[in-house]
Amino acid sequence: MRRHVMTMLAAVTTVALSVSTGAQAPRTDEGQRRERPDNYYAAANRVEITTPKAGDVIVAGRQIEIAQPVGGDILAAGWRVNLSALADDDVRIAAGEVTINAPVNGDLTVAGGDVNLGANAVIGGRGWITGNMVRVGGVCERDLQIAGARVEIAGEVRKPLYVVAETLEILPSARVLAPLTYKAPKEARIAEGAVVDGPITYDRIESSEARDARAFPGVSTFLFTMHLLLAGLLVVIFLPSIETSVIATLRKHPWRSILSGFVLLVTVPATAFVLVISIVGMPIGFALGALYAMALFVAVLATAFCIGDVEARLLNAGPMASRGQHALMLLAGVLTLAVLRSALGGLVVFASVLFGLGALMLTAYERYSSSVPAAS
Repeated sequence: MRRHVMTMLAAVTTVALSVSTGAQAPRTDEGQRRERPDNYYAAANRVEITTPKAGDVIVAGRQIEIAQPVGGDILAAGWRVNLSALADDDVRIAAGEVTINAPVNGDLTVAGGDVNLGANAVIGGRGWITGNMVRVGGVCERDLQIAGARVEIAGEVRKPLYVVAETLEILPSARVLAPLTYKAPKEARIAEGAVVDGPITYDRIESSEARDARAFPGVSTFLFTMHLLLAGLLVVIFLPSIETSVIATLRKHPWRSILSGFVLLVTVPATAFVLVISIVGMPIGFALGALYAMALFVAVLATAFCIGDVEARLLNAGPMASRGQHALMLLAGVLTLAVLRSALGGLVVFASVLFGLGALMLTAYERYSSSVPAAS
């Protein structure tokens, strides 16, 4: 386990540093210059991809429609996500409703409520899917792992299929051309006309175990990463000055930040509790508690920005000027933090809260102090 974690950390660091270097790589003359495709970032109530994208697409919104080919990775989070055009690389989606009805040449990772792979879906890489209702049509060319309350297989699976579900149904149009291994409270229903060529392995489990399996160990880390990344992108787009200020504070005062974070972590909940149990201060106490909860998440995000900045500096990547470069730096920090969290658990989150919370307080104090002379 330790070796596996260290390998993951090394891979994340390598990717992060190479990304940072690529963002700042010196250019030679026009004949030798190699352009990097632009990445696309968006966060809105409704996000529509209506023109082809050569680079990565990172989006968040209530309704997301990806109707044009994407040459890079797709990272999407929302209420409804619909992918109806070619994805040439990996796809990672977290949403209430997910529909994929187009080829995906890379790996597919989906965490959702209702997940549907349509008849036009051709998954070239490996697949990891978790949801309440999962329906697989189209073609899956490599290994596929599914966890769901109800799982329906209606398409063609060419490599081993592993399923944990409360109910598994193999529909008449299904063609399972490799071993099928599944765990469920009852045996799968295999419809007449369905083709299952590989051996079938069945393990009976309790319904509670099937429900627990829907939370793959990696899904928690995946959702943690998605939420941090998408929130960070909003900061990069709309509040870039706050990002740079907090990074500068953490870089300049790391120990003061962790001490200040500890003080806030202890005193704010106590203060909010005292206000809530008093009659006059109850509204203020509830408001302070809500702000405190938001601040904990923002504190982890601030630490992720700082980690990305450290990784960029380790490779002498130079100053990060554009939004795209800041987004790549954020991605490097979030990935490293996510891997550390999966290995060390709550300790990493606790340390991130201490550093980030203290840096936010010190940054706010410095901004307030610098504005006082101007006001006078």
